[in-house]
Amino acid sequence: MTGVSRKTFELMVDVVKADAQKKKKPVRRPKLIIEDQVLMVIQYWREYRTYYHIGSDWGLSESAVCRTVYKI
Repeated sequence: MTGVSRKTFELMVDVVKADAQKKKKPVRRPKLIIEDQVLMVIQYWREYRTYYHIGSDWGLSESAVCRTVYKI
């Protein structure tokens, strides 16, 4: 993972997990765990790839990638 230290990555994951704990409303389980979601968003921010290409790498639709990027 170039550009983001492990400590920064872990802090980002902790923030997303804390936010998810606050909401606690019943939703469908995501296909990706939170760590993978954060990694996918970092990939989007770092490489400026399209939702289509990121989705094909992660096995998700473009809309699922868009929702994840917006949420994170």
